Amino acid sequence: MIDGIMKKIILLLALVLSVGVAAQDSTYARRIIRDLSSEEMFGRGMQNRGDSIAADYLRRELMANGVKPLENSANTSIKDAYYQYFRFPQTRTKPPIVRAGYRSQNVCGYIPGETDTMIVFTAHYEHLGMNGDTIFYGAHDNASGTAAVMDIARMANLQRGHYTYVFLFFGGEESGLVGSHYFADNPLIRLSKVKLLINIDLFCGGEDGLMVVNANSRETAPFVDMLQSINDERGYAKKVARRDNAANSDHYWFTSECPAIFIYTLGGPFGGYHSPTDTCDGCGLGNYMNFMSLLRVFLEHLN
Repeated sequence: MIDGIMKKIILLLALVLSVGVAAQDSTYARRIIRDLSSEEMFGRGMQNRGDSIAADYLRRELMANGVKPLENSANTSIKDAYYQYFRFPQTRTKPPIVRAGYRSQNVCGYIPGETDTMIVFTAHYEHLGMNGDTIFYGAHDNASGTAAVMDIARMANLQRGHYTYVFLFFGGEESGLVGSHYFADNPLIRLSKVKLLINIDLFCGGEDGLMVVNANSRETAPFVDMLQSINDERGYAKKVARRDNAANSDHYWFTSECPAIFIYTLGGPFGGYHSPTDTCDGCGLGNYMNFMSLLRVFLEHLN
């Protein structure tokens, strides 16, 4: 009896330690950022269907990490099961260049927990694409946030948690939050069951800490208080700053339906913003391990 209990304790400690190690390894995130910001992705825009190439990359990564598709229809292919398709409502002639009616996709998956109450992680995976022969690589914006969300998925799959984790990678953010707006209007999950939605965008650098958008609403303030308290105690980030809600990233459409916050880094280094210089080589991940540890401990407190 005692031996059995000790074995369970040792196994639990091993799992906890393995989760910590996974969260604190920036090698995986660097690989995701490098792949997504490579020339083969064409800036993850609509030229040469770079957005679709990136979406398929993320789908395969979700499968490798044991993340299940949200769509479970028997008539849906395994590829389409991870996708929510949408069309762009209008033509744009400046990056991101797109014609009205172009079909893109959100990439969606989940890891079931002990309850159907959900914690949702989101990031936009597409970028500005190309302007002529010029590629906007989009490492900081937002291959970095996409990598962080995928890293959380990898971490979450190591140990079944209390909450169900949902991972949403949105297209069309740079064109006016198109993909996330479509998902909010046509949700594949019950938004009333979402305990907290965490959107990550612009996650390189961070020498000056982190900013949390929509931090002061009645629904989100207790979560941000907890995040700040953990950081004050452990010093993962130089500071965790707060600001009111703004329509500046994909969290915005969800704030009327569930508690939703947007986290981004403050300070460099990163390669640029909406510039061809925003490359993986300019990606500063010196603070990445600390930020992921902060999120890991925050999730442990929620659980």
